[in-house]
Amino acid sequence: MLTIRPASAEDTAALQSLYAEAITNADWLPDSARQSPRFAEVSLNEVVHVAMGDDGRLLGLISVQVADPFIHHLYVAPQARGQGVGQQLLTSLLPWLPKPWRLKCVSLNTRALAFYAKAGWREVGAGASDHGAYKVLGCD
Repeated sequence: MLTIRPASAEDTAALQSLYAEAITNADWLPDSARQSPRFAEVSLNEVVHVAMGDDGRLLGLISVQVADPFIHHLYVAPQARGQGVGQQLLTSLLPWLPKPWRLKCVSLNTRALAFYAKAGWREVGAGASDHGAYKVLGCD
């Protein structure tokens, strides 16, 4: 069983841990982007929801810039990957976040690109940043 809810102050340490693990292990990011990742700084003023397992462990997170609406972060804990957590986090946005949604995904992050393609997202743009070339994906 999975519970998705807004993040609370009690989730801060678990959010930081999941984000830091995901970023430091992202071999598709340049080394400079994997140093000292701080979730609270990169998600400032965003709406953050968490996916919690029955045992109370954080299994995933999603962070959204509501005004755009832009999905800035979506991470799933390694032990929960392939179990539908990411899709459930996206689906949880439907009741409150108007479409169309957009996000950026680093082009070398082929696992994430495959996930989004399977979920029906399509490429609507591209660009480059300090993290490398990226694709802009949209979901209408």
